[in-house]
Amino acid sequence: MLKLTEYSERHKDGMVRILNNENIAKWLIGPPFPYSEEDALQYIKSCSKKNGTDHSFAVEYEDEFAGGISLHLKNDFSAVTGYYLDEKHWNKGIMTEILTRVADYAFNALNLKRISAYVFEDNIASERLLIKCGFENEGYLRKSHRKGDKYFNTKLFSKVI
Repeated sequence: MLKLTEYSERHKDGMVRILNNENIAKWLIGPPFPYSEEDALQYIKSCSKKNGTDHSFAVEYEDEFAGGISLHLKNDFSAVTGYYLDEKHWNKGIMTEILTRVADYAFNALNLKRISAYVFEDNIASERLLIKCGFENEGYLRKSHRKGDKYFNTKLFSKVI
């Protein structure tokens, strides 16, 4: 069974384990690496504050924490999404279902018109996921994101209604 839920302290250990996997962390723009328990607790605490601009969901698969997905509202009609999934759950269609659910939520419950996602230029799996979920490639952005002291090229994808 696959479900989206609010982040809570019960997700902490899973977050630390998953976000310390280099095969996952290398594709993520936001979280620090290495990822500590304190990082997880701060993120969980930030999710509990209802600020109206961030909608973050823990992904649970078969009653186990499996990843996360979020929407960050940029204005009253658009948001940026980001996501990650435990490597042991890759290639099962889980993130396709989750991204589809979150896009439906964004368009129907939040009345958004546009969702964007930035993908590091070599992240082919994420590009395939986005295309499968109806996102379109809008272009290539040179040195558009920074992690630590390195700059990365990304591709911008979006889904609009």
